[in-house]
Amino acid sequence: MDMHPFFLLHLIRAVVIITLVFIGIYIILRYYLKNRPAPAEAAPSDESLKIILPLKLQACERLVLFLERIIPSGMILRLNKPEMTSIQLQALMVKTIRDEFEYNLSQQVYLSSTTWELVKNAKEEAIRMINQAGSKISEDSSSSELARIILEIAMEKERLPIDRAIEEVKKEVRRF
Repeated sequence: MDMHPFFLLHLIRAVVIITLVFIGIYIILRYYLKNRPAPAEAAPSDESLKIILPLKLQACERLVLFLERIIPSGMILRLNKPEMTSIQLQALMVKTIRDEFEYNLSQQVYLSSTTWELVKNAKEEAIRMINQAGSKISEDSSSSELARIILEIAMEKERLPIDRAIEEVKKEVRRF
């Protein structure tokens, strides 16, 4: 089979043009896929915002209230009775913190993971402080002795984890 040189030249030219077209399409597609904006998350509708926003705000309010209620000095004023022993006050304070935390447990669905972690850490640190104070005195000590030691431990800390958690919940509200 004798191919005419003119035919061969046209065939090569067609192959080069087709190759260049495919390379051009490839470059354009690659550029488009690389630089296209990421698919935006579905923006909440006004109707869903009217429902969700009040729930989020209420959750934040409840958690700030919880955190305020577990500040050791406030708990001592609320719970301490002159006739109590240190063991009774310690047990009551720890139980109160745990009960209030469990009551507010569902609020975590409205918070970021970071904020919720700070709330949990604040609760655990408050319990740790109370138990640490309880370990420094005898079981038959008065509740006022336990209260004094709890307050001393709290004053030694530059900033309580409760304060950090309250600040973070407030930041979360501002983000809404």
